[in-house]
Amino acid sequence: MLCPYKSGARDDTKGHLQDMKIGNTSSDRRRLGRYRRSEGGSFPAASRKGRVRRSLASRERDSLASGGDTLAGDAEPKEPRSVGDALKDTLKSADARGFAIICVTACIALLVVNFVGSDTTYAELYPPKRFFSDPYWVLRVKAWWILWILISWVALPAIVMAVQRGNRLRDINLSFRGFAQHFRLYVGLFVLVSPVIWFVSLTPEFYNYYPMYAQAGRSWADLLMWEGMYAGQFIAVEFFFRGFLVGGLSRYIGVLAVPVSVMPYMMIHFSKPWPEAAGAIFAGLILGWLAWKLKSIWGGVCLHCAVAVSMDLLALSHKGQLPWLHR
Repeated sequence: MLCPYKSGARDDTKGHLQDMKIGNTSSDRRRLGRYRRSEGGSFPAASRKGRVRRSLASRERDSLASGGDTLAGDAEPKEPRSVGDALKDTLKSADARGFAIICVTACIALLVVNFVGSDTTYAELYPPKRFFSDPYWVLRVKAWWILWILISWVALPAIVMAVQRGNRLRDINLSFRGFAQHFRLYVGLFVLVSPVIWFVSLTPEFYNYYPMYAQAGRSWADLLMWEGMYAGQFIAVEFFFRGFLVGGLSRYIGVLAVPVSVMPYMMIHFSKPWPEAAGAIFAGLILGWLAWKLKSIWGGVCLHCAVAVSMDLLALSHKGQLPWLHR
């Protein structure tokens, strides 16, 4: 017999082991795997699908852990974020600050016009004199109202857009090029709404309300002064709603700025006849979309002025109060 410690035996043993490594079959690998599991060894690598499932499961556990949920082991739950912290993080964003500044400015502007620019405020500050007849006191009341519209809806938004970082005045749809290239479109819109204007002007609800300056038909001077101030008011309306709101907010929310601007625009018509308040929804959507698309408010200014002057003249005509009819 050969001694297991002799050199020849060692060489034979090495040869047999080498043969086992080279000729290792699948059945040998399975037996080796069972041996490793029985001895507490590591499991063989999982299949590709198993690795993917394990990876997804680990991601879910990580996301839950980041949200503050308690997991097994030594993981500690995170404190939930307070509303103040969330608001502070939101306000750190430049886009969020710009959006909020425009919305707050719009609220202040509407508040000032409604209360400071009201007829009641002017009457309290400048009451009519008892023993002195002032034929133009009512016109001055209207001038006060339009003055505060220009301050609140033009001057204030223009200052905000000028000083706010990243915004420019030309970003609020003040281009003349878009208006000049599509002037015929606005003419077509006026022709389209002209029959509606004539029809509603026949109703007492409208011709008793218009003109808003009741003495506009007293003389040519009254009519021209009123219509001139009225046109300035419509420049402010288009600048504020289709320029400041649509143009300013579209930088952050795109075309959704149009329906956002329609809500306050419709609400300023609540004091007028209800068909006009309802029609303001469609007018606001159409004019807002055109201002957003063409980057110009001037078509809306012209259309608004043409409709308003037509309504005033038709109302005066139905009442027989045109300056050239009763002289």
